[in-house]
Amino acid sequence: MTTLSAARRISKPIESGIRSFDIRRDLRPVAELISDAFAGELDARGTAALREMRIMSYMSGFINLLNRNNGDFNDVFSGYVWVEENRVVGNVTLQRADSYGDRWQIANVAVDKRYRGRGIGRRLMARALEQVEQAHGRWAVLQVYEDNQVARTLYHHIGFVDVGGTVKLRLERVSPVEPVGKIANFHSFSIDRWLSLYDLANSQRSAQAEWWRSLRRLEFQVTLEQQIAQWFWRVIGRREILRRAIQIEERFEAALILTAQRWDGEHKLRFWIRPESKGKYEEVMAHWVVSQLRKYPRLPTNLMLNTDQTAALTAFQGVGFKPEHALLTMRKEF
Repeated sequence: MTTLSAARRISKPIESGIRSFDIRRDLRPVAELISDAFAGELDARGTAALREMRIMSYMSGFINLLNRNNGDFNDVFSGYVWVEENRVVGNVTLQRADSYGDRWQIANVAVDKRYRGRGIGRRLMARALEQVEQAHGRWAVLQVYEDNQVARTLYHHIGFVDVGGTVKLRLERVSPVEPVGKIANFHSFSIDRWLSLYDLANSQRSAQAEWWRSLRRLEFQVTLEQQIAQWFWRVIGRREILRRAIQIEERFEAALILTAQRWDGEHKLRFWIRPESKGKYEEVMAHWVVSQLRKYPRLPTNLMLNTDQTAALTAFQGVGFKPEHALLTMRKEF
């Protein structure tokens, strides 16, 4: 019996190396690999996506059956895995980023910590880029945290260049600041001015950022259902939304939206400024934000800024915001 068992183990093929992602058998192990590889790095959106991936892994057989019929999931669950002794230890996800196939997005480049330093990540990337080239794609795009020097060095070495990025800042508690006097041309604005805000937001985006992901008007329009929800939460004292802008004639030069919570959760701040107005309004508006936050529960406040908004980054750090991480976008042209 022992000899027979040993013979079976010897004759069993040991799968090792790179192969295409298989929805049926790889969904769950890739989810666990991503969870381990990016522990502590995932934001709320990333955590939610990982949770959905784990849930879908329980339906992987059904999803695989549907995909055989129409291929609808090919652009969602596509890429390559690296296997050692029949266990997934590396992954790269590859998806079309537009309907024409000109741009492809690379994501979830992860290698098990015990297998790093063996060139697995490099070979997974090489295979993904080979597929993009075979599909006549023109661009490959990915995102990487600024402090991940190992990954950034690899991407630069294989031809990726920086496009831009965003910095997430967080204010844990409001610090005392000097009282804010009257700010010239600083007014509240209604949701009906969404087009002015959309124009302002578009003006501050670099050509590279616009190339990668254009702003949509729907991101700034407030639907009737959203208006009703905002009114309801304000009436019961759950949250309040403050909209303020530096307005010269009809044009917004800078603007912010502060969503302040009155019970629990986290405050959220959004900020925009025109390139030609950089350095003029950031400091006074940052002080105004902190002065308003003192009227609400001492909850954390989150803010996302572009990496090139140096004056705004300095101003908000000056009133207590701390940068948590910077997410950079990189691209490679074929």
